[in-house]
Order: sequence, then structure tokens, then C-alpha cells
Amino acid sequence: MSSSPPPLGTGPPTDEEIEYYYTPMFSWDTVKDQVDSGDLGNLKRHPAMQIRYDKWVAEMAAVHGTIVAYLVNVRLGWGPTETRPATPASHANPTYTDVEGNTDSRILGLPTPPSTRPLTPSLNPPEYFTADIDSKFVKILRNDWPYSIPTNVKHSVFWTRVPIIHPAIVSPKIWKRIEKDGLWGFTGSDRIAEPKKLPGEEDDSEEILQLVKDAHRETHKFVLDNWPEDQWETAWFVNPPSIPGLAHGHVFARKK
Repeated sequence: MSSSPPPLGTGPPTDEEIEYYYTPMFSWDTVKDQVDSGDLGNLKRHPAMQIRYDKWVAEMAAVHGTIVAYLVNVRLGWGPTETRPATPASHANPTYTDVEGNTDSRILGLPTPPSTRPLTPSLNPPEYFTADIDSKFVKILRNDWPYSIPTNVKHSVFWTRVPIIHPAIVSPKIWKRIEKDGLWGFTGSDRIAEPKKLPGEEDDSEEILQLVKDAHRETHKFVLDNWPEDQWETAWFVNPPSIPGLAHGHVFARKK
């Protein structure tokens, strides 16, 4: 006797809903191939989930002002605090706090109203993202609306208040390349990310290959630290910044 179908909701889907209603369109090998190719636009949600997601985004934007405000204030918890609770009215524009929970714009040195960029905490923030970054500057969240991937592959996103792609770790010699293609890699397997060249570029020298490796090092180590390769196989990528002030990377992880 087959089990009853799970209730179909309107918000972020449960694991049971994903497994029952949204048959994966991509295999694990396809996910890795797409990450390595850089053609990430082909990694999509299930069409039925995308319709559900679009409706949900419109609802969240109506309540919180923008979907970015919802993300910062609610999902990441980098906005209203217990002393300044979240309300629909408070979300007309995003509000941000520092690591001590300060929201007064004069204390924070912000204009009034607060900036629409997520506030970097005031306690000696690092210049850029590193593998050992303090937890107050980074947060790993499950992707509430995952791409159409196998159910045994978990899709997470790590968000940070500081840049991941930064001139201090990306040489001017490869800046245009990284700015265009971002960063990506694999852990827990023998697969190696293939460096990409811009049209017209010559084959990479040993120096360029090392610079590319250096640009990836901190993020790659962060993934290894949080998804140990004796337990997980991953494919990860960081696109050039698409949300102002919110650098982030995607990790697809399969338990070994």
C-alpha cells in the first residue's frame, strides 16, 4: 500500500514534498559537470517549484519590502533584534545591526534611514573572506528552494558580510577572468576544477595557474572545513557578487 502524498504547501518545500512532487532533473554527475563548465544558468529548480517560488517571493516582498530585506532581516538574522522586533512596517526598507545588536544609526555611523547594504560589524572586520573567518561574519544556510538535484545531495549557501572575491587574494593578472567566471571547485573526490581562460588568452603559464589556485584557496579550505572530505563529496561555486553587500557561495554536498 503506497503512502499518502504529503500536503502541498506554498512556502519553502519540505524534504517530503521535494521527494514526492519534484522529481530531480539533474544527476549528481550533471551537477558537477555544470559547476565545472561555468554554465550555471542550466542548473534550475523544477518548473513546478519555480512557479511556487515566484509566488512566494512576491508575497515576501510585499511583507518585507524586498526579498533582500527578508533575507537579511529574517533568514540571516542580521537585522531586527529582540529590542527592535521585526514587523511589516519595519521592513519597508532593510535594517541592519552590528554584532552587538546596535541599530541606532548614530551609534553605527550610518545615515538615516539605515543604508540598504548589509552592515559589516564594527568589531575589527576582516578585509576579505578567509577559511577561518569569525562566525559573526558568515552563516551557512540550507537553500530553502534548492535546484532540481538528487534528494541525497544537499544544497547549502554560505553568506558573508565581507568580500569573497577581493584584490588582496585575486591578482590583477587574473582579475578579469575571476570577475567573469567566479570561483569553483570540488572536494571529497579526485575531480579537479579546470581553469578557464578568456577569449584570446594564451595557454596558462605556471605562474597564472598558481595565481588561480591562490584565488580559490580560502573558499576551498572553508568548504573542506565545513564538509569534511572523508564524509562528503562536494561541488561548490562562488559567482561574482549578484546581491550588493552580500557575498555568497553555493555548496552541493553528497554524503559518502
